[in-house]
Amino acid sequence: GGMAHFEKGEDEPAEVDTILWCTGYHYSVPFLTGDVVETRNGRIEPLYEHLFHPSFGARLSFIGLGFRILPFPFFEIQAKWVAKCLAGGCELPPKQEMLRRALSFYESIDREGARIDMTHCMDGIQWDYLERITSQVEGCEKLEDWKIQLYELNRAKKAKHPNQYRDLVLPEERPFMDAGREAMIREDHHHNL
Repeated sequence: GGMAHFEKGEDEPAEVDTILWCTGYHYSVPFLTGDVVETRNGRIEPLYEHLFHPSFGARLSFIGLGFRILPFPFFEIQAKWVAKCLAGGCELPPKQEMLRRALSFYESIDREGARIDMTHCMDGIQWDYLERITSQVEGCEKLEDWKIQLYELNRAKKAKHPNQYRDLVLPEERPFMDAGREAMIREDHHHNL
């Protein structure tokens, strides 16, 4: 570990092992010099599938850029894809094809008149995106339906009951909560065999 000194807040330095930079949706990668990536107007580019830099493939990956998502399963599926590629168990398209697809995606955003800072917004497309990844990565399981349904129900609940949604359980959530509980019990039982 080392010592972290803070400009504001605590007067005393703190002993730390790791510093994790969580910059939110204001992307900045000053540690990448030159013109490797651009962080113009709230997106990191060029990226194939919001994840891989075409020039470097899996060696330069940006896990977790997507927002308006079911975060941890989303990150896990992306991480499995990167790991599989790094281990040689999954091939990415050639550099020029990844770049072509990335640029084509950016052009579609421009044609639709969407804001550039919404490039990595996965609202309405995250399930298809995750399905596309899991279908091409051997051993990467598809996201369970109960998780998708609970996410969508909770999203609607949050919009309708912004001050109570965490404590409020709706009757339509119960079957998916039960399915999730049963899946976790099965998985725990499987691991204990």
